[in-house]
Amino acid sequence: MSTENESSGDLMSDHIKKFLKEPPLLLKNFHYEDVLEFLELGLEERFQSDDIILNESEYVNSAYLVAEGKVAIWKDNIQLATLSDGNFLGEAFLFSKNNRMAKVTAEGDCVLLRYERYEALNFFRKKPEKLFNIFTKNIIEIQQRKISNMNVQLLNLKKRLLNDSNW
Repeated sequence: MSTENESSGDLMSDHIKKFLKEPPLLLKNFHYEDVLEFLELGLEERFQSDDIILNESEYVNSAYLVAEGKVAIWKDNIQLATLSDGNFLGEAFLFSKNNRMAKVTAEGDCVLLRYERYEALNFFRKKPEKLFNIFTKNIIEIQQRKISNMNVQLLNLKKRLLNDSNW
C-alpha cells in the first residue's frame, strides 16, 4: 500500500475530477464546492491485488471511498460483496465507535480515499447544519441499499436450500 496526500499536489487527480462530474452517493445533493472540499480531505491510498485494506474487528475511526478499482468484502472466508468506484466503506464512521464487521481486500490494483473521523467532523463543523443533514440522509440511503442487497442474497440462499433435496 502506498499513501499520498492529494491536496498537496498542484494538479487535481483524475478520480476527483470524475467525482466532481458525478458525485458518489455519499455526496449526493452537495454543492460543487462542498463536494470538492470533502474529496480533498481524503488521503489517497493505493493497494495491489489481495492487499488487506481493513481487518475485521479493527476499531472504526476512518472510512474509505473507492476511487478506482474494486474491493471485496469478506466475513468468515465468504465473499459478501464487491464494491467499485464511488462506493463508500465504513460510512457510519462518524457515528459508530464499534469495530469493523468484515475484512476488505483489494481485487486487483485500486485507489481509495481515506477519511479520518476527526477531519470529517471538523469539515462539517465549519458548514451549515443542513449539509450534515444531507450527509446523514445519504448514509441512511447507502445502508438501506446494503440491507436490500443482503435481503436479496438471503432470499436466493433460502430458495436454493428449499429446492435442495439433500438438505
